[in-house]
This record gives sequence, structure tokens and C-alpha cells, in this order.
Amino acid sequence: MKIALIGYGKMGKEIERLALERGDEIVVTINSKSPPLSAEVAGKADVAIHNASPSSVLGHVRQWSEWRKPLVIGTTGWYNELAGVRTIIERNKTGLVYASNFSIGVNVLFSLVGHAGKLFDKLPEYDAFLHEIHHKEKLDSPSGTALTLADILVRQFRRKTEVLAGAPEGKIKPEQLHIASTRGGNVVGTHRVTFDSVADSIEITHTAKNRAGFALGALLAAAWVREKAGVFTMEDVLTDFLKTGE
Repeated sequence: MKIALIGYGKMGKEIERLALERGDEIVVTINSKSPPLSAEVAGKADVAIHNASPSSVLGHVRQWSEWRKPLVIGTTGWYNELAGVRTIIERNKTGLVYASNFSIGVNVLFSLVGHAGKLFDKLPEYDAFLHEIHHKEKLDSPSGTALTLADILVRQFRRKTEVLAGAPEGKIKPEQLHIASTRGGNVVGTHRVTFDSVADSIEITHTAKNRAGFALGALLAAAWVREKAGVFTMEDVLTDFLKTGE
């Protein structure tokens, strides 16, 4: 693949490292200080991978979609713009994959938590809550991954109908699903879902050791979306991959 990298921070550099190892080519890297990109340069790319600021997503989607280039968006914190992004992609008949987390392991975590939520929904003795930990430089809190986990639980663990992010003021309501967030050090990312009762506690935890898992998932999504039109998630990518084995 010939790849354009939008955002050249730690994640962008990790995607670049793994892409080059795999024999892909980075045709351009873009950051906040880059000059305006020409259609000629963009035309050299097969796909663009976005890991920049949330506020830049809509503009980049509009620009790259008009150039008929598919996108992979690893940035979070922009989902209030999803309807507008979907309209642009559908109008230009291009492809886009977005996810709160491109790690293959995290997407397996999503599936496990959904299944666990269905089971514990039938067991009223159990309560559920989430805790996520990230490095001190992370911009959003709670993380996009934690919010995805919460959404999965609210749909499957039906006693929880409301997500409470941040410190509660006094006792929480029984229907509230609490997400606790910790920021500090250089933690790449830890997400823990707990189902707790008087008798025992069951925890499902994903701990990222480095950024390689996120980068590999983004590259997998980039290869998958090249010939597709529409808005997709990483779940679509993995479902297709597991079905075909390619």
C-alpha cells in the first residue's frame, strides 16, 4: 500500500515503522505545521490513516473523500460529527473505517464483554463497572475504548441504563454504570471490566504493552477498505477477515 499519514505523533510513527516493515510505502506525513496538501501529492496514496486532533476529522474527511481516497480514522472524540461524515462519504462513494480502538485484542475484548454482559444480565446478584488507565498526555477522559465498552454493557447488561463518567457525587444510582479514569505516567492503555457480587468478582482486562497492536489493526483496516464504499467499523473488518481468512 501507499499510505498518507495524517498526524505524526507516537501513533503515526508506529504505523510508519510497521508499514515499512511490511513493505508498504509512506507517501506523505501531515501534521499541524504541514503546508496545504496538493491533490497531486494526495493522488499518490491508496489510503489515508488519521491519528490527529478530533477537530480536524471533518475537514480531512471532506478533503480526502473529494479526492476519492479511503480513510482509516483512529482519532476519537469526534463522534458528534459522525452524521456529517457519513453524508460526505456516501455522497462521494468512498470508504471509511473508524474505531475507538484498532487493536485486534481490544476488539476481541469487546466481543467477550458483550457475551459476559448477556450472561450476568440474568444474574441479579452481580453489579458491573469499568476502570481505564492511560498515560498523562492523553487528551480525552474517559477513553473512547471505555465509552465503547460502556455502550456494549448498557445494551447487554440491561440493569444499567445510564453511563456515569467521572467521580460520582455521593452514592450512585443502581442503574448507573460507572467509568473510573486514571491518568499518569506512560501507561499505553489498560481497560478493566468488573462484574462483582457478594460471593466473588470476575474481571476482564486488556493491557496494551505498546502501540504495535493499534498500528497493526489500522494497517489491516487500511488494506481492507481500499476497494470499498461506505462507513465501517473495525468490527466489520474483523468479521470479514475471520470469515475469509484473508
